[in-house]
Amino acid sequence: MKPGVEVLDDAPGLGPLVEKKVFYDFRLRMWLSRGDPIRWSQPWGLYDRGRLEDDGTTLFTSLRVDREYMFAGLFYGVEGMRVGGTRRLRVAPHLGYREDGIPGVVPPNALLTVEVHVLAERGAA
Repeated sequence: MKPGVEVLDDAPGLGPLVEKKVFYDFRLRMWLSRGDPIRWSQPWGLYDRGRLEDDGTTLFTSLRVDREYMFAGLFYGVEGMRVGGTRRLRVAPHLGYREDGIPGVVPPNALLTVEVHVLAERGAA
């Protein structure tokens, strides 16, 4: 695992291994270091396949496993996962949203906890 990404909990799943450059359906939830949930105002990833639940704290979306679609900590954090698996990660600011953050959503230099669940494979790009 890349320095700056720590696996806190891992339930492997029984499906095929997640591969780079392939689209998957994900469920994502994120928290700031104090435990405050991140609330999104709109889904990200492939917008036609994204939706928010739980007052914006749970994102369902399709993403390609690469650095274009994922922030660095998520990209490195899904390495070795399988479809059906869930992993909880701690992501250092330099692999998250860095010093810019996301105005109104993620403060600058935020330490993140990310829960990622790989729901299904969508196919290669």
